[in-house]
Amino acid sequence: MTGLLRGKLKAFLLIGTMFALMAAIACQGERGPAGAPGAAGNPGNPGAAGAPGEPGEPGEPGNPGEAGAPGEAGNPGNPGNTGTAGADGADGAAGADGEDGTTMVAGITVFDASGPSTGAAELTAGTASITIIGGGFAKGEFLSVSAKKGGFDKLLSGTVDRTNVSDTVANENGAFTLTVDLDDSWGAGLYTIIATGDQGNRGANAFLLVDKIGG
Repeated sequence: MTGLLRGKLKAFLLIGTMFALMAAIACQGERGPAGAPGAAGNPGNPGAAGAPGEPGEPGEPGNPGEAGAPGEAGNPGNPGNTGTAGADGADGAAGADGEDGTTMVAGITVFDASGPSTGAAELTAGTASITIIGGGFAKGEFLSVSAKKGGFDKLLSGTVDRTNVSDTVANENGAFTLTVDLDDSWGAGLYTIIATGDQGNRGANAFLLVDKIGG
């Protein structure tokens, strides 16, 4: 009994609800005018920065400017006036007289040390030995004896060990003798021999080197 009454009550409520909805639909009026627009909303947050753009292409070089015209040369200045000539200086004192030159005339002779030939020496297997004698020098005069070879002076006399003193000395009669061996750098030809003393005396002569003649 109770369940039947509950079922009838639900049906009655459902029907009543339907009639109410239909009445509400039937009573709906025309749409009213649109309302005024609402206030503008707050601005949005700024967006994140975009990635940098790629660099642009380099511009073309500008045209070179034209060279300027050369400036005109300036005019030369006028020459200055000539200055007054200075007074002549006083004459200097006369110099002392120099020492008298030697009047001694020295001479030398060259011959082959292996034979009596004078003024010539014979090359044997490219070598030779010559003897040089000289006179007209001062007593005890130290002598430097050399030969002109290839355009240069080649010293033939020696010196005392560890000194620059010549070991060729004129004797009490002003004469000397010197024997020299010539190596294979000497060839046949005409040479000059010069003897120079430390007291100003000097002598020179020539000698001939010849190849040995086979017999």
